[in-house]
Amino acid sequence: MRGILCLLILTSCSTPASASPHEVPRPTVPDRVPQRSAQAAVETLLGPRAKIKLVILGEFPEALAAQITSGLIDELQVEVERMPTRPLPRSAYYAPRRRYRADQLLEAELEPLLEGEPLTTKVIGFTSVDISTTARGHRDWGVFGLGQLGGRASVISLFRLRRGMRDEAHLQHRVVSTAIHEVGHTLGLAHCTEPRCVMNDAHGTVVTVDESTGHLGPECRAEVDRRAPRRP
Repeated sequence: MRGILCLLILTSCSTPASASPHEVPRPTVPDRVPQRSAQAAVETLLGPRAKIKLVILGEFPEALAAQITSGLIDELQVEVERMPTRPLPRSAYYAPRRRYRADQLLEAELEPLLEGEPLTTKVIGFTSVDISTTARGHRDWGVFGLGQLGGRASVISLFRLRRGMRDEAHLQHRVVSTAIHEVGHTLGLAHCTEPRCVMNDAHGTVVTVDESTGHLGPECRAEVDRRAPRRP
């Protein structure tokens, strides 16, 4: 159940005409709390909607990992826990294409890290190697990332997000947006058609990621609040 903030509003009153000249008037109290202040007060009473474990698989730039951490906290209001770096499992390597199967990374390497954890705990892996999955009629389709819809595990790769990058800020936008997108799936968000929402389907092109605001659209924001509400 969502926490409800109750505000006690005091009305100001003037000093009676018969009051002593030495009497100190009561301070004036505004009869309306600014909407922004009230919303901020509500936010302080709500906890994170989930805990996200962050795991580097193989190698990944530390600066980008830090940016992802901040992006997930700010956009999805989650708690983040950094886990020790883990090696890429040989079992997930797909030799014919020299890349790693994203679904096997989720099932064999990341999901076991959630054993004994509450269902609100999720995990996301970061890697710099190329990853793929079976999709769009292809046995081995290269992807930016993969997240279990309504599940608990996700992974993103830097490999394809680097292509055509203009500068580090451009790459940062791509990487953080992709991480929010994949974790959004684990929080119950499917692909949407809201203009420039971070949950748009990339359709195999990084242009969609570039055109995203990097934020949830209003409909997706309402949906994540419904599916993974923040609690007191």
